[in-house]
Amino acid sequence: MGNREALLEAAITALQDKGYAATTAREIASRAGVSLGAIGYHFTSTQDLLDQALAEGVRRWFEPIIGLLRQPGWAPTQGQLGPVLDLLLQSLDSHRPLVIAYFEALVRAERSPALRTALAADFQALRTALSDGIAANISQTDHDTSPDPEVAASLIMATFDGLIIQWLLDPDRLPNGPQITQTVQRTAQLT
Repeated sequence: MGNREALLEAAITALQDKGYAATTAREIASRAGVSLGAIGYHFTSTQDLLDQALAEGVRRWFEPIIGLLRQPGWAPTQGQLGPVLDLLLQSLDSHRPLVIAYFEALVRAERSPALRTALAADFQALRTALSDGIAANISQTDHDTSPDPEVAASLIMATFDGLIIQWLLDPDRLPNGPQITQTVQRTAQLT
């Protein structure tokens, strides 16, 4: 592993241990076993390194969820959305510091086009996987009332985001995936 990769891995670990705001250049360099100057050599700044580490950490966090969504036959309308929501909720405990770092970085993304682009790419990968599963299900059912796959994927992602916020603030009252899916289905029948 080269110095650049060592720095990136050290930054990902530091983000998971300490969060975005508390991670320092000195700590990253120490964890990577390189000089402090190596950060400037391989990255434009410490913030650039942290931004890239955060984007990579989020990509790794989403990877198993996206993998599940890309399995043949996955479709949210066949009762499979609940397990995906549960997979997300289960991933939160093992990724808590990264989730917190992610929320810390969202404000920074407003002023960092590179970070914003990287995080948007992670979101787009998740949206595409969701949308593809929804579109495949729609083509099999051929209903005139089927939802737009992109809009449905965005709605599911909004649910993910809301669950994450609730998990951060009040995890004991967090519903599980099947409860959410069942409630959404029942609510949709009211309209």
